[in-house]
Amino acid sequence: MKKNVILSIIILFFSTNIQAQIRKVAVLEPFEAVSSIQKAIIRAKLGEALANTGKYATVPRTDIDRMMNEFDFQKNGVMNGDQLKKLGQACDVELICITKISTNEHNLFVESSLINAENGTILVTVNHTVTNAPLPEFEKGCILLATKLAWWSSVGATSCTSKNIDLQNGAVYNPDGIELIYVEGQNSEDAAIKGFFIGKFEVTQAQWKAIMGNNSSHFTGDNLPVENVSWYQAQEFLSKLNAVTNRQYRLPTEAEWEFAARGGTANRFCPDGCDYSGSNIIDEVAWYKGNSGKNTLKRKYITNSKDGKLGRYKYTEHSGNRTRPVGTKQPNELGICDMTGNVWEWCEDWYDGTQQHRTVRGGGWENMAKHCRISARTYSSSGNRDSHLGFRIVLSN
Repeated sequence: MKKNVILSIIILFFSTNIQAQIRKVAVLEPFEAVSSIQKAIIRAKLGEALANTGKYATVPRTDIDRMMNEFDFQKNGVMNGDQLKKLGQACDVELICITKISTNEHNLFVESSLINAENGTILVTVNHTVTNAPLPEFEKGCILLATKLAWWSSVGATSCTSKNIDLQNGAVYNPDGIELIYVEGQNSEDAAIKGFFIGKFEVTQAQWKAIMGNNSSHFTGDNLPVENVSWYQAQEFLSKLNAVTNRQYRLPTEAEWEFAARGGTANRFCPDGCDYSGSNIIDEVAWYKGNSGKNTLKRKYITNSKDGKLGRYKYTEHSGNRTRPVGTKQPNELGICDMTGNVWEWCEDWYDGTQQHRTVRGGGWENMAKHCRISARTYSSSGNRDSHLGFRIVLSN
């Protein structure tokens, strides 16, 4: 009985915290004189994108419109602080999404903002030029606008968070809400590697949902690495991320991946080469088969060896291996986390030039230590999806 009460309290605690993370938002229809169809599309796409991140719950449009009419708010695109606060209280939301439109020849310049209803503070503003016609093209532009809003509101930044690029080994650069680590290049007899930025962490499910609006991962959690995604799906994510950020993110080449995993030119933890990224002791730097399980006691009957009848209970350890939150193990000398273990990571290259399979590196949560060594290489078909397949991103210098 006591155990059940404690379990109920724990479940209530976690469910309450999960609910507390969901922020209610009222998405308003644009005030400007465009067609009712265009207004409805903009509003719908913004609401869908915010809801798909898993961080927001949107209020039904009928409730919002009723409140707007009840309080007779001016529909000129401007709402003062008192009106925002009153609408927020009436709709029981803390955030309001307002969209303004200005015309530019045959295009519409659309600007959407998430505003704190309590104090009128603008949390994030995004804009996008949308073609005025035909309707399918207009809808595509609205989807991109909505994706921008979902991304920037999800990462909690309104603009470039790091303006000065530091090209020193291990320097952190965070222009778009994804922490990147600079890896200094090197010329050698074997190959020349130019300097590049690589994700400090594997792409998370929160980041994936903000861009893609879905999540097919086997193990779910915002701070877990996204998995069960194919090479093709990773490319789709990158294409959409590039459209939102106006940059050229990509997957690492296999040479870049291994160079970064070994600490680049820093390589101070293991001058002669680490077995794993940042250490010769895998438990320090990786989630793999030996430690990614949640050890629990599993009860089962054992038989009496003399008469074969059921006897007493025996408790045995049962391991439920799975992915773990990114960045919870020691980083390597450059500050990059989880390049060993957690999930295998897609690379850009074909495996050994076969043009049949793509290279994956790093080992994963279900692998033994020997398969997680930096030197371990394997491959998968470009369309393959599995709970041990994820990726991290690269930005060229």
